[in-house]
This record gives sequence, C-alpha cells and structure tokens, in this order.
Amino acid sequence: MGFFNRLLQGRYGMDKLNLALFWGGIGCSVVTWFLSKFPLPFTIFRLLALAFYGYAVFRTFSRNYAARQQELAGYLRLENKLRAFWQRLRYGHRNVINLNAERKKFKYLTCPQCRQRLRVPRGKGKLRVTCTKCGYKFNAKS
Repeated sequence: MGFFNRLLQGRYGMDKLNLALFWGGIGCSVVTWFLSKFPLPFTIFRLLALAFYGYAVFRTFSRNYAARQQELAGYLRLENKLRAFWQRLRYGHRNVINLNAERKKFKYLTCPQCRQRLRVPRGKGKLRVTCTKCGYKFNAKS
C-alpha cells in the first residue's frame, strides 16, 4: 500500500464541495494577479484564496464523516437552487421540469451546414435527418 493511500486511510477524502473550494481558491488567486498594484484588495483576495485552500485540505483529512456529509448536503442544496435559478433565467416562463423530461425524450443536433438546432427522438438508432431551415440531409445517431 502506497504512502498516499495510507495517509488518506480513515479520512474523509475529496468530494464536490472540496472541488468547489479548490476552484474558488484558484479563482481568487487569479484575481490577485490583476490586483497586485492595489495592496488592500490584493491582500483580501490572497487571504480568501488561502482560506478556501485551507478549508478544503481540512475537509479532505477530516475523520468526522457526519459533519462533512452535512456540509456536502448543504452545498448540494445551494448548488441545486443556483442551477434552478439559472434555468429560470435562461428559459423564462417555461417549466424547467418539462425541459428536463423533454431532454430525456429528444436529442438535440446541430445542422452541419447552417447551424440550426434540430430535435430528434431518442433511441431510434441511426436516422436520416433533414434540416428544416436549409434542407440539408445528414445521418445522425439518436
């Protein structure tokens, strides 16, 4: 058994929240590159990046599974709310649940000639698709 396997044995490890924390730290680090001439914002973003990294490492090596699972559940609830908000912004008054059901029934293709979005039923195998805009015919797998 390798050193890193033994090091993480009995520890919580990585999850989606840790990944988000690392990306938040990377984002803050990138922002500091542009703020190097401004000492106060530079320091704030540098400390924020270190806090993101530090908390992600703490969560990775933690042995308290229950607490980490609760944090993850809270993060996933927040992420789902943000995704739903984003879908409401993108699709407006259309029902988001119906859009997800529609994606299960249909596959969306792009016409190689005019870039028109086309919808074909899923699970029908190879189809000969005709673009409704330009009339171009092409083969596609549904």
